[in-house]
Amino acid sequence: MISKVSIRNFKSLRDVHVDLERFTVFVGPNASGKSSVLQALDLLCRTYRIDHPKNMEGEITQGLSRGATGPAELAVEVTGQWYRYRTRATDAPPAQPNAAKAKWDGGGRGVSSDPATEWKEWKGVPNGAVPLPQSVFLRLEASKLAQAKPAQPDPTVMAPDGSGLHSALANIALSDPETWQKLQIHLRQIVPTVRRLRHTMKGPNNSPALMLDMHGADSLSADQVSEGTLLVLGLLAALHASARPNLILLDDLDRGLHPKAQRELVGLLRGVLEANPDLQFVATTHSPYLLGRMEPTEVRMTHLNDAGATVCDSLTHHPKFPKWKDEMSAGEMWSIFGEKWVVEQEVPA
Repeated sequence: MISKVSIRNFKSLRDVHVDLERFTVFVGPNASGKSSVLQALDLLCRTYRIDHPKNMEGEITQGLSRGATGPAELAVEVTGQWYRYRTRATDAPPAQPNAAKAKWDGGGRGVSSDPATEWKEWKGVPNGAVPLPQSVFLRLEASKLAQAKPAQPDPTVMAPDGSGLHSALANIALSDPETWQKLQIHLRQIVPTVRRLRHTMKGPNNSPALMLDMHGADSLSADQVSEGTLLVLGLLAALHASARPNLILLDDLDRGLHPKAQRELVGLLRGVLEANPDLQFVATTHSPYLLGRMEPTEVRMTHLNDAGATVCDSLTHHPKFPKWKDEMSAGEMWSIFGEKWVVEQEVPA
């Protein structure tokens, strides 16, 4: 499990250090850096799952903080070791990809026992080692989830934006009927109006197309059901996939869901965590109802300071937390305290 995160010069995350739990939720104003934390985690995990991590540099450098005078650096702690990635550009990328390379410092990935260790002293990653979890950053879009067109290149896998949901679910139904039934039970737990899922071969090029039987209405196509139903389906497809990731990053976890459905979803995710000790969730939300099902220790608050940089801290560090911890839920505390206090006190996470 990833226990700590350190991010420098990536988007608004100019110098952010934060602890993670097995289930951590970030809450804060729009554009305060919540989703950027999830993106940074996904990028770092991906650099450790490819043979040539420098191929990721362009993607990471695109997020270099505006005005940064140093490289972007992403780091996480797992079992006492820090796994890190540093871009090479010290000021800004050259205008042309092959220009002025002599002026660049070295970079790449490495391991250290301290997050402050200079990159020249990092140790290499042992050959064949995969120290970081396989991640997926789910930014599901209802329009992509509704389309029956299979994802490429593997039609049995749903893309992070929800493309290929129909064929991915059809693959589960055919290859693992027990999991297919469990998925439908979990769906009805959150969206009780769903009676059954099934497929027809009426998608593009005779690909599977999802059909939903609802209470009072049978044979609805995916584009005839609510956004919330589709978003829950996409999440369940990721959770029940045969090659399920170990780190699931969920943007806008509450989107499109009734407050009761949000609470049911958190309960379901906790059950999945209990059954899968290798799994970790990191999510963002704007819902006090969802936060009401979270422990205060699992909630991280974000806000921008006057310089436009993200400040992040645990809800438990609010100065009035000791007084109210036994009286209010995390959602109630957020509704009353807000997030600006993290900038006013700037307590290190």
